[in-house]
Amino acid sequence: MSNTLQKFFNGRKAFTGLVKAKISGERIPVRVSLLVTKFCNLSCFYCYAEDILNKKEVEEFSLKELKDIIDQVYDAGCRWINILGGEPLLRNDIEELIDYMHQKGIFIEMTTNGYFIKKRISALKKVDHLAISLDGNKETNDRARGEGSFEKILAGIEYAVENGLKIRVHATLSKRTMAPESLQFLSDLCNRLNVSLNYSENGLPGIEEMDPDFLLSEEETLNFYKSYKDLKKSGHPIISSEVAVDYVEKWPLPGRTTIYKKDLPNIPKNSYYPCQLGRNQCFISADGNVYPCTKKWGEGLNVREIGFQKAWDNLASLDCVACKELGTIEQSVITGLQPKALVNAVSKFV
Repeated sequence: MSNTLQKFFNGRKAFTGLVKAKISGERIPVRVSLLVTKFCNLSCFYCYAEDILNKKEVEEFSLKELKDIIDQVYDAGCRWINILGGEPLLRNDIEELIDYMHQKGIFIEMTTNGYFIKKRISALKKVDHLAISLDGNKETNDRARGEGSFEKILAGIEYAVENGLKIRVHATLSKRTMAPESLQFLSDLCNRLNVSLNYSENGLPGIEEMDPDFLLSEEETLNFYKSYKDLKKSGHPIISSEVAVDYVEKWPLPGRTTIYKKDLPNIPKNSYYPCQLGRNQCFISADGNVYPCTKKWGEGLNVREIGFQKAWDNLASLDCVACKELGTIEQSVITGLQPKALVNAVSKFV
């Protein structure tokens, strides 16, 4: 079977799982973000996984353990795995791990910092969709991700394109990365290379109480997304759907980035889109803990101790209902099968 056809069938399985969850109302972990390593060669200031990165006390998963976790999530209904880290391409056995997912017919997404794309190109040709992190032009990116990282990431992006990989450039939005010239630079770069671009906001725990150097004001956020939407309308390859971008602009809770159950009596019913993280998606950290999302990092049970199914079931009683972060909204509208967002995703991801 050709690689393109295999991707189609894998994508169809993920879509079928989402339809099943939508119709039945069951909590099925169709998409699982799996952190396969604690090691990373960069120190991005906004990393939500900083509690495990390069820490001696965190026990690294063996290949056997990861295969067992993949079996467990597959049995629970997962058909879409996003491979994360740390930096996942630092694992010498990453190709065997990808092969194992591929053989099970799982749709494979990976997020990487781009440093090791040339070294791991054989493995990456079996990945269905590759997200490469770049935060803007050289000045903006290196301020966020480390001096000298821009050139290496850009070289990785260009090599991936040369080898026909399906990729998107992923940028994290913060005060340090919001410069208009960086948005324009990334849009022009992606236009030139014919790849997609998306932004997501910082999803760190306690983000609302963070240093203002990180967090944009509501006015800054709205102004950024207006520029973002204008670029999409003018034909730039922005992956974010207009559904999600419009939603951010109409967010019903000023001064807050999360809606909780206790807030619902004071908010119009149709003014928010229910978050699907923890309902049909979750994260498995490199230490084995299972979390619904990055904002709930640290609030979960460990798959090594009780198995995936029980750790997943533990997420059934979340007190949050919706988030303002564009990345969270985008995942929710896609996996919640919002029609316009779904059509947009299929055209960009598969």
